[in-house]
Amino acid sequence: MVDLEAQADVAYKTDYHHKLRGRLWRALEGTRYEDEHGTAAPMGLVFSNIFPWGDIERGDERKLLLASPREGVLAAIADSLQTNREFNVGDMPFSVTELRSLDVDVGEPGTRGVIETATGVIVQLYESQRDTYDIASEHADSSDPTYWRPEHTVEPFRGAVETNLQRKHDRFAPDYVRGPTDVDDDLFEGYELLKTYALPVTVTQGVDLDVVLSKWRFDYRVRDDTHRRQLNLLLDTGVGARNALGFGFANIVERTRPGETELEGQSALP
Repeated sequence: MVDLEAQADVAYKTDYHHKLRGRLWRALEGTRYEDEHGTAAPMGLVFSNIFPWGDIERGDERKLLLASPREGVLAAIADSLQTNREFNVGDMPFSVTELRSLDVDVGEPGTRGVIETATGVIVQLYESQRDTYDIASEHADSSDPTYWRPEHTVEPFRGAVETNLQRKHDRFAPDYVRGPTDVDDDLFEGYELLKTYALPVTVTQGVDLDVVLSKWRFDYRVRDDTHRRQLNLLLDTGVGARNALGFGFANIVERTRPGETELEGQSALP
């Protein structure tokens, strides 16, 4: 958790993603992670928007959440932010006032809960996935992806999210732990679509895309320790694609451990 203080009155910029990513990558300059910028492999870093949302006045207190399965990445960013507390995201100037470590866990086996995406999820369906689910596309016979939309139904969304998480699992999880596509059970028990929307996004300098995003609530029940690891990895790496731009950041919004009531579980959330 990064606590921020606004240094000027400014309108909240909805196209903050590229600039915010740039500030975090500047924090990784000179570290062993610097060379990973721009590579195709998952970085294992996802972040929230600066919240609460809304126009900013000088002196306002805002926050930013960062997650990663690699403690070294978070430690390197924290060290840099302690040294250089200026935190400008494009035209939104902030100063870092405090850094805090949070312990987030979906819970031991038997725990039930809800994970909600705090930033939009990008799910890209490629040719093989479109063929599997019989999805018509303007990109037929092309390597270009189709962005998931509600008319595609939840099944291709579910499959793409689990396949994407498996790729992250293959990089960051121990070899002896099974990933989401290595087991027959689903990652979540329920999928509730909250909204879909389109957004122009700068993915790199001079490259802009119009992407389709969705926000979700996922119901889960932790089956075993393997499933617990899978869900926690999803929280650490984000849901879907383009996590290094801040998309797919997720929070636990409800959690009820075995023996707890729903009210007790929600009051215990970090």
